[in-house]
Amino acid sequence: MFESLYYTSIFFKITFAGYAVALAAYVLGLFVKARVFRSIPYALFTLAFLSCTVLIVDRWIEAGRPPFKSFYESLVFAAWTISLVSLVVERRFKIRLIGLMSAIGIVLIFFYALTKRDVEIIALPPALQTWMFIPHVISYFLAYGALFVAGLSAVLYLVFPGGLASHHSLGEQSRIDFAETTYQITKFGFLFLTAGLLLGAWWGQNAWSNYWAWDPKENWALITWLIFAAYLHFRNLPAWGSKRLAWVVIIGVIAIIFTYLGMEYLPTAGDSLHVYSKN
Repeated sequence: MFESLYYTSIFFKITFAGYAVALAAYVLGLFVKARVFRSIPYALFTLAFLSCTVLIVDRWIEAGRPPFKSFYESLVFAAWTISLVSLVVERRFKIRLIGLMSAIGIVLIFFYALTKRDVEIIALPPALQTWMFIPHVISYFLAYGALFVAGLSAVLYLVFPGGLASHHSLGEQSRIDFAETTYQITKFGFLFLTAGLLLGAWWGQNAWSNYWAWDPKENWALITWLIFAAYLHFRNLPAWGSKRLAWVVIIGVIAIIFTYLGMEYLPTAGDSLHVYSKN
């Protein structure tokens, strides 16, 4: 692990350290109630996000292509999208616990990325050398980042069904409704999940003359989409309370994680065109 970290770029080391420091600040913030300390974890998380942006841009320049091809590159980009959504949600809804939980997830992602570090830069195969590669991947990862954060909000609802007090910058106090927060984030994530699915089908038609090949990852992407579509539908049914809905979102996030990380464990993995290159 330490040897792998040694061979990573300086930007990876700075970014990894930045997220670790931000996580430590969030944890410390649970015990330090001073008002001046409230903004420090968020500021550190923002700096780590900016450093992650530089890391991605540097990789893009070094590789001469969008840095989304290998599993290692996708993990770094997943951390970036989770950071982006988490920062917006914490700013919008004043939920520092979202920042704390996201920071934990991102630090774990960076630890995992160390075990998947690329030995060499992988060239894009012809099928990926199209303008649709960038919007398709970005749409899906923005969806993954948003729905991961929505899953965190759903967990917070199960832990705090009555909500938590939120203090605004002017000293006003309101109550955080985690069920409503989960819904707002899920709507955003579902929009990009749909865009990613449609762009993928369009891309498939252009690359392989087939909108849908029943590839294992395509099938699981559809299953994931159906779970979140069901969540949005179930919200309109009186019989489905907030607790049930929170579990649907959590199940959806588990499906996303399996779609992203679990394809190689399926018996049909060898037939998939969507399994990441792993070194």
